Amino acid sequence: MKACVYSKYGPPEVVRIEEIDKPMSGPDQLLIKVITATVNRTDCGFRSAEYVVSRLFSGLLRPKFQVLGNEFSGVVVETGSKVKKFKAGDRVFGYNDIRFGAHAEYILMGMNEPLALMPHGWSFHEAAALTEGAHYALCDIKAAGVKAGDRVMVYGATGAIGSAAVQLLTYFGADVTAVCGPWHTDLAKKTRRHYGTGLYNT
Repeated sequence: MKACVYSKYGPPEVVRIEEIDKPMSGPDQLLIKVITATVNRTDCGFRSAEYVVSRLFSGLLRPKFQVLGNEFSGVVVETGSKVKKFKAGDRVFGYNDIRFGAHAEYILMGMNEPLALMPHGWSFHEAAALTEGAHYALCDIKAAGVKAGDRVMVYGATGAIGSAAVQLLTYFGADVTAVCGPWHTDLAKKTRRHYGTGLYNT
């Protein structure tokens, strides 16, 4: 299968398209044909390793996992014998910032890893771009112990993490103040729409 591979840290030019072995699913894994994958800040950070601390996870001298891509959408093509929640043909989207691997024609995911069926009516493009920002936003919200009625200010409310935080916080019933540039206020207001009953200010 074709994949975007990098064997050393550096600028975007270190990534090249190569033929690599197609992964084979184990009993508790799914093989997914990738339809859409993003290139996001996590991919870029691990590829460049400018923040040296990232090498503690990705490999000290060279990357352990040479195919990036942590958020994706696609179609299940194979399931292991222990997998009950998914079946071949399912449209799914997921997230993997441990092994990455979505910048390839196929990706392996464990049955208990962050993976879900795509809601009816969603496109593969919409689903693929959903997970990374929401993942970090939810982690921060949980770490802060936010509960209904709390007043929360979100800086950068129209970025991937900020827009997800606005939606999640509003859903959880928080009083949200969104901070963004004046040219993004319409987007911030649109982000709030249809999410919960919390208060919202821009």
